[in-house]
Amino acid sequence: MTEEEAEKLSILLLQIVAKLDQSAAYVQDKDSNEEWNKYRDAVGKAMGEICLELEEPLWKRFPNLKPEQLGGTYKIPAEIYEPRFYEKNESAS
Repeated sequence: MTEEEAEKLSILLLQIVAKLDQSAAYVQDKDSNEEWNKYRDAVGKAMGEICLELEEPLWKRFPNLKPEQLGGTYKIPAEIYEPRFYEKNESAS
């Protein structure tokens, strides 16, 4: 895999983690506390697996792709997160 290919994969994985995070905010706002707690645990596990088992090995091979927020040098383009599924500040129904 080239660094350019790894960058595409890394961005895809970052997008997936962001969507999972947005889905958790959505469930927190739209469902019961009991369901939210179950969902939060499952999403946390999924996000952890993506980060630890998929992203970290990729960043180890291509250190220039590790995001600044995690101690690396890669500046994540904000537009990769658009369109957003859910914003926490949307009014709850």
